Amino acid sequence: MTLAAALTFFNQRLLSITDSGEASAITTLLLEHVVQIDRTAFHKLQGTLLTTEQLQQLSKLSEEVLTGKPLQYVLGESWFCGLKLTVNSQVLIPRPETEELIEWIITNCRFPVSELQVVDIGTGSGCIALALKRRIRKAKVTGVDIDAGALSVARHNGLQLGIDVEFVKADLSDTTDWKQIPNANIIVSNPPYISGAEKKAMSPTVLDHEPHLALFAPEADPLFFYRKLVQLSEQKLKQEGQLFAELNATYAEEIASLFRKANFQVAIKKDMQEKDRLLRAWR
Repeated sequence: MTLAAALTFFNQRLLSITDSGEASAITTLLLEHVVQIDRTAFHKLQGTLLTTEQLQQLSKLSEEVLTGKPLQYVLGESWFCGLKLTVNSQVLIPRPETEELIEWIITNCRFPVSELQVVDIGTGSGCIALALKRRIRKAKVTGVDIDAGALSVARHNGLQLGIDVEFVKADLSDTTDWKQIPNANIIVSNPPYISGAEKKAMSPTVLDHEPHLALFAPEADPLFFYRKLVQLSEQKLKQEGQLFAELNATYAEEIASLFRKANFQVAIKKDMQEKDRLLRAWR
């Protein structure tokens, strides 16, 4: 089977779960991954014959996609801020909205970069910590997570990319663990913020595959982790330090009020969908 024939064949298989545009895009990504070709060369190699092993791998991967498993987990990789990251079901798939958070931090980075200490709380795959270290090379960056599996993925990504970030196991909800977290000029976090009431509206692709530990806030207190971030910021932010966080847009004003009550100034930034998605707090 040629590359062109495989594109048609596997595209048809995926039409049972999605529309033609997305099916074509997924099939192209599967083929690029299996055949190890660059997108720019893809259309020049339509007549290339695939090996039996490649066809078997394509069949296996497409079956996984048909079960509803996210493509990034099927491929074991995801792109974020130009970085190719390893991902699996122990970490969230990086989102485009989080790339906006990175840009906002860079825009507001006021410190001499050689003295800059950045702490990423709930680092997961390490995407935020690694992207910031890549952009601000002289900064010292620490990624923090409660989950040993997530930290294993983050450390692998750091080694694979050659980016020097320290990854530390600590629990944001346990103040006795905070001694593991260094004082910082910038604290950044994309905390678990989905409330129990929002579960029913979620896509099964997310709900059935991505780690609930990283997705959901405690049922009784959707703002729990934001309260902890306020306390952590009071304790760990250096003079003129800043906190940046991704928000649950439903509770954006309530979250901002938590920081204002602790005498922080607050700015909220909308994301590409015009939702109140990002928060910056400083004194």
